[in-house]
Amino acid sequence: MKRTPFILAAILINLSFAKAQANAYAYNESKISIVNNDETPTPVTSFRLKVAQVKPEELIFKITVENPGTERVTLSIRDANNYTLHQESLPITMLYVARFNMQELQDGTYTFEIRRGRNKLAEKTVDIRTETSISRTVSVQ
Repeated sequence: MKRTPFILAAILINLSFAKAQANAYAYNESKISIVNNDETPTPVTSFRLKVAQVKPEELIFKITVENPGTERVTLSIRDANNYTLHQESLPITMLYVARFNMQELQDGTYTFEIRRGRNKLAEKTVDIRTETSISRTVSVQ
């Protein structure tokens, strides 16, 4: 009988986590760790973070992390208020490539940040702005 409150609490906690994860704002579409087996990878001598928009009309970004170290790093996406929208620990690999879908985000400034422990290694900022244009045509007959 004493297990009933514990089981009920466990179920409610699991439901709350499922609900929180259902409202993802920025998410990784495909986690890809790439080391091309066809060629010998070029040695990476310094840490690099690249952020590129895949298509101009879509808010999907390709993230490339070149990590010459042997320690895990953490990738975070933060908004202008420093609220973390996404965070993941990257695998220990020389080259990490992933795509992030940011279609559902509001206009604003977002920062991709890489940290090793408490040390910030790199950051890139993305500004999302909606531009509207009005085109009026007049015809007199």
